[in-house]
Amino acid sequence: MIRNLLQDFLAVLRDGFRIWWLAALVPLLVVVPEAIQHVAEIRIGMFESRDMARAVADDPRRMVWGYLKIAGLVLAILATVRFWGAAARGERWWDLRRLAWRPLALGLAGSALAALPSLLLQPLIGEERSGWLDMLLTLATLPIFTLIAAGLAGDRTLTLRRAITQGWLPALRILLFLVLTWAPLALLHAYNHRWAMGAADPLVWLLMTFDALVVGLLATMAGTAIHHGYAALNREHGEPRPIASE
Repeated sequence: MIRNLLQDFLAVLRDGFRIWWLAALVPLLVVVPEAIQHVAEIRIGMFESRDMARAVADDPRRMVWGYLKIAGLVLAILATVRFWGAAARGERWWDLRRLAWRPLALGLAGSALAALPSLLLQPLIGEERSGWLDMLLTLATLPIFTLIAAGLAGDRTLTLRRAITQGWLPALRILLFLVLTWAPLALLHAYNHRWAMGAADPLVWLLMTFDALVVGLLATMAGTAIHHGYAALNREHGEPRPIASE
């Protein structure tokens, strides 16, 4: 089991990079708006000092690209899951007709419902407690991630009942792979901004260019982690290993 887990994690690291030349459009979904936001931030002087960064944090010239960057990040993660699921089935990842809409809809609806209690109760219990509640509900509904991955992969065999009864180990793999890939890249992303603060202009441009690539890698690693973690669900029932190796 430990050996399989390690092999799967190494596959996540490998394929999180491989998708950059197999389907370059996927990371570009977030790299482009991230890079444009950095250009806006540099032009308004955000990296001149910490005081200046706080002063222009809500500047609409950077915020509009911030919203687009978040949308691009979500789309890039979902597109990565879709890419590996489609590759395992010999399908074109951009062909949305091959999505398994029922498990995908159930997974997305379940995620929305799990997030609802903390959102509604936040005015009553406070931000900190609602954050803990949100975390607990996320952990309690982890198998929902397998439904979303199955839907994007085009796997119509995964039902809600099977996801709840048999999806816990794959869901835990997804969570483990996400933490192991997301945490160091998110830390590097934060340090890029810290290193850029007050630095010379050429270094700021270099760091922010590199940072846009780091954010793209965050997306491809996260999407690959979700797919490869979900793949364990099929392997446990004797189906072929659905990790593309071409």
